[in-house]
Amino acid sequence: MTVSQLSSEMTSQELTEWMAYDRFDPIGGFRQDLQTAHLLYEKRGGDDKNISDFLPVNPNPMTDEQRAELEKQKRIAELQVQTEQMIAMFDSM
Repeated sequence: MTVSQLSSEMTSQELTEWMAYDRFDPIGGFRQDLQTAHLLYEKRGGDDKNISDFLPVNPNPMTDEQRAELEKQKRIAELQVQTEQMIAMFDSM
């Protein structure tokens, strides 16, 4: 389907939903690479290697600093959720 055809047949809301679905359950080559990497990892007996060692490309090419910042932001978000849950628990008492 051409971009013009797609634009006339798909609403922006539907496109947004497909984009969200793809983030939740990726479509395409990376997903197949991940499944193959998992099979190879299991075939090797799950030894001292990591599944990412069997991927043909780095799925998340970041510098160490970028990766550390991402982990920091994830941890902050987790702590915010825990804090909100604790506040809600105390408010309900």
